[in-house]
Amino acid sequence: STINIIDGGVFSPPTKATGQLAFNIASFVLSKHPKNKIQYHFLPTNKYYNKPWVRCVSEEDRLIMLDNLVKYIHSNYKVPSNISFKVDDWEIKWGKKNKAPSTSLNTINNHFSKAQQKSLYLCHSIENIIQRVKGEWQNSLQLLFMIKFIVYDIYSSEIIGSNNAQNYVFKQFDLIELLKQGNGTFPQPLLKYFNKNNISKQDIEDFIQFNKNPNKFEGIKNLIMQNILFLPKHLVPESYKSMAGNRVREELDVYYSSLKNLQKFITPETQKHILDQNLYHHCKSTYQSKLVSKTRSKKRTSKSKSKSKSKSKSKKKK
Repeated sequence: STINIIDGGVFSPPTKATGQLAFNIASFVLSKHPKNKIQYHFLPTNKYYNKPWVRCVSEEDRLIMLDNLVKYIHSNYKVPSNISFKVDDWEIKWGKKNKAPSTSLNTINNHFSKAQQKSLYLCHSIENIIQRVKGEWQNSLQLLFMIKFIVYDIYSSEIIGSNNAQNYVFKQFDLIELLKQGNGTFPQPLLKYFNKNNISKQDIEDFIQFNKNPNKFEGIKNLIMQNILFLPKHLVPESYKSMAGNRVREELDVYYSSLKNLQKFITPETQKHILDQNLYHHCKSTYQSKLVSKTRSKKRTSKSKSKSKSKSKSKKKK
C-alpha cells in the first residue's frame, strides 16, 4: 500500500533546503514502513491564501519551480524506487473553482479517500504542531485524530535542547481549547477514552469552563502524541530556516543582480526561471514591512534633497 505525505506551503520560491528536507522526511517514513510505497506531495496553496507573497508570482510559476525542485531531488539524491515526489496542484485547481483558500481538512476530505487517510502524514514544523496542540488552528482536534503528522524541529538546540522536540511539544498542549473545538462532538478514540475513564458530558463541560479535574483528561495528550512522528534533529537541514523562501525574496528585492547569493539558496533551474521571467522584482511594494525597500529609501533621499534645495532657494529669495 502507499503512504501519502502532504507538504503544503507557499513554495515561493522552493529552496534547496526544502528539497533536502523532503527527501529526508520521505526516507525516514520509509524506514518506519519499509514494505510500503511513499508518495510525497508538494501541495502549494492557491493564490487566495492570506499571505501577501503568494500573489507575488503566478500559481503557474510556483508549479514550474516545484517541478524544477523535484528534478533537483532526483539528480542530487539516491531516491529509492518506492519513493516518488509529486507536484500536486489540487488546491490551485480548487481555488480556481471556489475563489477561496482551502483548509487542511477540506483538502484531506476531498482530495484523499477514507482508505488513504488511514496512512496519511501531514508535514508540520514544530511551530505549526504547537499551534495545533494549543487549539489555535481550526479543526485541530479532528485532524489530530484523523491523520498522522510528521514534525521537524527548526528551533536551535539552545532553545529546547537536542532531540527534545517531543517533550517540548507535550508541554504545549491546551486541552481546554482543543475540546472546545469538539463542540460536544468528539472523534471515536476520544469517546472511547471518556467511556473508559468514566468521564461524563458534565465532566467535560466542567473541565472546559472551570478547569475542573484536569488530571482526568491528561491521558488525551498521550493519545494525540501517538499520531505524531518526530523527524530526528540531524535530518533537518541546518540551513532550512536561514535559507527559507523569504531569504530568497530578500536577495531578489535588494540584490537582484547578485547571482552568487541566489545560488546558495535555490536550484540552477529555479534561478534561471526566476531571472528569465523577472519574478519577485515587484514584491517590495507588496510587503514592504517584510523587506528593506530601496525604493522607499530613494524616495526619502530625494525628498530630503528637494527640501534642502527649496530651503536654499528661499534663502536666496530672501
